[in-house]
Amino acid sequence: MIVLLAVIWTVFHFWSGQWTGEGFVLTAANMSNLSRQVAVVALLSVAMTLVIASNNIDLSVGSALGMFGAVTAALITQQSFNPFLAVVIVLGVGLAIGALHGTLIHYINIPSFVVTLGGLIAYRGVTQWVARESIPMRVSWIRALAAHAMPHWLAYALGGVAIVALLFSLVNKRRSQQRAGLHSLPLGIDILKVLIFSGIIAAILIILSLHEGVPIEFVILIGAAVVMSFVARNTRFGRYVYAVGGNKQAALYSGVPIARTIILTFGLMGLFAATAGILSMSELAAASPDMGDLKELEAIAACVIGGASLSGGSGVIGMSVLGALVMASIKNGMSMVGIAAQMQKVILGSVLVIAVGLDQWSRRTKK
Repeated sequence: MIVLLAVIWTVFHFWSGQWTGEGFVLTAANMSNLSRQVAVVALLSVAMTLVIASNNIDLSVGSALGMFGAVTAALITQQSFNPFLAVVIVLGVGLAIGALHGTLIHYINIPSFVVTLGGLIAYRGVTQWVARESIPMRVSWIRALAAHAMPHWLAYALGGVAIVALLFSLVNKRRSQQRAGLHSLPLGIDILKVLIFSGIIAAILIILSLHEGVPIEFVILIGAAVVMSFVARNTRFGRYVYAVGGNKQAALYSGVPIARTIILTFGLMGLFAATAGILSMSELAAASPDMGDLKELEAIAACVIGGASLSGGSGVIGMSVLGALVMASIKNGMSMVGIAAQMQKVILGSVLVIAVGLDQWSRRTKK
């Protein structure tokens, strides 16, 4: 995926510069814009990965995103709520609505496709009713989430923490494998992995710092992805999600709490949709009736491009974020070279189908 990203950026960079080498893609300003453009879809794909891994789907997140953004703006601007309180209420409602989806899916046995399709229609109606006219957002700290960047020193400090965390994770993993009597990769390979990821972190920080710095919403995305990756890989809940998605009957016989797992998975999806809605409203500095339109399909596509199987049981959060970045990079590059918006949709749809086809071919080859 990283090599694919490099190819996409390089091709569109030279194409946008009419093959003279003076393109517009591989510039600090465009990379900063790209980090903002990918944040909302990638944030949705983080939670969507777990939903897909549990052998479910959530079609409502785009409409829910718009609804939560519109409700937040209405509470603050029209109802004079304290902004912090309004954000907390919306996040709590997002968690509750997601948990309601999970409850309907598990206890009433309604397919997730049907439950969330109903949500897609209903939440879009709520959005259009609440934000019949665009609701402006004038709270400075909410607008700063999308408009401002972190101080350089803080960004570099967080980057250093991330590199130290990588080293700690490597050491802890190797010790755990040794205690369990399992075979570990050669130390040189693990060190090379850490060096590559450390180099990527340093490159991102340096490039973004050349423009305005690391956008706050991009930091929120990376923080959420890291935390959820840890949850998925190192907690009982994360293992339960993949067990339920891989074989629900076997998970039931193994004592996995299926009800709690499904409800919490969809609750997290609702929470992330609410967070994405607030970030979208921050980007627009207003709530509009079409906010979040088709974002659910982009999030699902990002997961599929990242290798998540729609049949459940597999999916890596980091790869889904990279999948979202691939899609955003293609859209960004096509805009830079002047491809019409209608043709962009055709190309993105084709990319999704090709990605799924390659994934299925790869799985058959491995078998």
